[in-house]
Amino acid sequence: MSGEDGNKQYRNSVFCSYFNDPKRLLSLCNAVLGTNYTDASKLNINTLEGMFFDDQKNDISCTIEQHFLVLIEHQTSINENMPFRCLSYVAELLNKLVEDKQKIYRKSLIHFPSPKFIVLYDGDAKEPLEREMRLSDAFWGNCHSLELIVNTYNINHSFQQPPLVKCKYLNEYSILVGKVKEGIKAGLIRRNAIANAVKFCLANGVMQGYLEFHSEEVFNMLALQWDKDSAMKASYDDGREDGIEEGLQLGQNQGVESVAVNMILDNEPIEKICKFTKLSFERIKELAALCKK
Repeated sequence: MSGEDGNKQYRNSVFCSYFNDPKRLLSLCNAVLGTNYTDASKLNINTLEGMFFDDQKNDISCTIEQHFLVLIEHQTSINENMPFRCLSYVAELLNKLVEDKQKIYRKSLIHFPSPKFIVLYDGDAKEPLEREMRLSDAFWGNCHSLELIVNTYNINHSFQQPPLVKCKYLNEYSILVGKVKEGIKAGLIRRNAIANAVKFCLANGVMQGYLEFHSEEVFNMLALQWDKDSAMKASYDDGREDGIEEGLQLGQNQGVESVAVNMILDNEPIEKICKFTKLSFERIKELAALCKK
């Protein structure tokens, strides 16, 4: 089986696959929530399919006792629209938690676990060690009626963020990703950089048990991740202020709709694609529907 054929089988990212384990996820929850939970049986993974990434799933949501946690991993620049996307996510998830819809019309208050939204960033763009993104920043003027806060952590291994120190599984995952980057920067092709990173981790007891059973899947998932990352950087630079002008110039040369299709395939929000390409909301939705066929 070729690497390209193998990639098609792995919709999960390594992050989602690795932390889709109660023990590892419980440790990560404790690290970002500041809790000390010990009973993994109380952890309920309730990730909604296709909410953030349609073709590559790298988000996890779970509930544990009084907490509801959404974890999202980013390999490229952080999406500033994440608070709005999390708002859509949590609205659907909370709706699913209310099995009896008649309860919302009754007098008694419905209680929900306390939500926490976390973005774990391991890309190469310069990002602070920790920051907040607020939904209120998207509104014109001051807004106090509706707020949603997303906490972002730069988990590149060289920074040794508190979550990396507190959660050995996240720290080991960060080592794996960092070793792939080191290999690429040293001039290795992606496939060799990934293979060397996996070998290093196995030889040094990093993600040992997981890699012993899933090394082939990890190779394919990482190859897919870096292929998507390179494709995004080649089509447009999301981190520069003049990106809109560059994108429009590219659209004039190659066709605005082809730019829109690239952004759709990169799972960019429709609102951003409209602003970037000046195409109508309806046309973007039509192109998105064609991409799914």
